[in-house]
Amino acid sequence: MIAYYNGKFIPVENISVSPFDRGFLFADGVYETLRTYNKKLFMLQKHLERLQYSLNQLSINFHESDKIENLIYRCAELNNLNSDFSAYIQITRGNSFPRTHHFQSQIKPNLFINVSEIKNREKEINEGVSITFEPDIRWNRCDIKSISLLPNVLANHKAISSGHYEAVFFRDNLITEGTHTNFFAVKNGNVLTAPLSNFILNGVTRNIVFQLCMQNNIQIAEEYLRVNEIFEYDEFFITGTMTEITPAVRIDKRIIGDGKPGRLTKKIQKLFYEFVRKH
Repeated sequence: MIAYYNGKFIPVENISVSPFDRGFLFADGVYETLRTYNKKLFMLQKHLERLQYSLNQLSINFHESDKIENLIYRCAELNNLNSDFSAYIQITRGNSFPRTHHFQSQIKPNLFINVSEIKNREKEINEGVSITFEPDIRWNRCDIKSISLLPNVLANHKAISSGHYEAVFFRDNLITEGTHTNFFAVKNGNVLTAPLSNFILNGVTRNIVFQLCMQNNIQIAEEYLRVNEIFEYDEFFITGTMTEITPAVRIDKRIIGDGKPGRLTKKIQKLFYEFVRKH
């Protein structure tokens, strides 16, 4: 596989990262994940805006975002990807020697991009998945798409090892979001999800759900859901760039409703794919 790293397209096995890369030493960097539909990058501008937000919040002086689109397509071409693919972008603050917590503003950031084929997720989309809940032990700036993801990694690994698809975080009984998804519930025809804050990533797909609901007279609101009241809700789904709109039909060992994706969840799925076809 060919990837892009700091001005060159290189076989991934030949890419060398400096041990003084601050991403390697401190997880001092940000990332974005995109995907294509019909070989066109979906919501590219929204992803680039969020990437710039993360860069600004960490004071990483990267000024080549306008090149990213062409780099992604070129990477896909070099890898002979003839179907839809995902793209991963990572920007670290750069290399700095000696190792110090303090950083100099003139450090040149490191840019890495790789692409890969998208796995078929029809089963999860059509039948739903199982989720579990985990205490949210992450730092207090989850609105930044930071590469510092160890709590997410551990929670997701624990969930998958226990037969679940995703782990959803909570703080003081209030549900925040999944390890790589936003979390929604439905009650009496109303869609609910946690409000944006420093504990929530401003999900691109999350925002599309809000837009679709408002355009189609579906009541939607930002409201914290409580773990101890979770089984009072009727339907659940999780969202994300790769997750799309995925129904959650089981929480731990408890089946939700009849164990099938809920009526409103399926409607939002349909609206989402109609939106995709228009964009």
